[in-house]
Amino acid sequence: MERSYGEVLAFGGQLAMSEELPVCSGAEASLRALMRGNAAYLDHSRNPAELTDRIRVTTAHEGQHPIAAVVCCADSRVPPEHIFSAGIGELFVIRNAGAVMSASALASVEYAAAHLHVPLVLVMGHRGCGAVAAALQKHREPGALGALIAQVKVGVGHARNPREAERNNLIHSLEALGESEVLRDLADRGKLGFAGAIYDIRSGAVELLISE
Repeated sequence: MERSYGEVLAFGGQLAMSEELPVCSGAEASLRALMRGNAAYLDHSRNPAELTDRIRVTTAHEGQHPIAAVVCCADSRVPPEHIFSAGIGELFVIRNAGAVMSASALASVEYAAAHLHVPLVLVMGHRGCGAVAAALQKHREPGALGALIAQVKVGVGHARNPREAERNNLIHSLEALGESEVLRDLADRGKLGFAGAIYDIRSGAVELLISE
């Protein structure tokens, strides 16, 4: 997979910004670190990251320096810090049902990129997503949940197969990043890269998104 990281970032950038972007070496290094962390997650029954008072004190006084912003689903079976064997201050995580790129999610990504200087934005869907499953059904949910499912329906499009629907929804969220002038400017200057992934809740493996 390592030889494909450039392809993953190129595809993610084309989806997010609708154009070929300058190479962001920091994004590739971050993506490589995330995938090493996922490999460790598959090999261990505990998170090997340092979770100590020392690191809490250090990050409290010196601030946070995450290596990536991760936009993912709020599903309790999708714990990004564990999935990537990450510790305190290493990931800037934005979660909501269906990994929808809402206004607040996009604002959070902008904050991570512009103020925390993360070099990578990873948008991660997952197998067995309840929000996607609800979007494939005719039943309508009331209230704010219904509004969110309606957004997922837009992302799913005409797909009826759950896996295709999950991929479509992920791509839709990636494409929504292009609405941000802040992110576009950073990407154009080679300071930010984008990637997509699907997490398998059964195996624990992360599959990076590339062009089919």
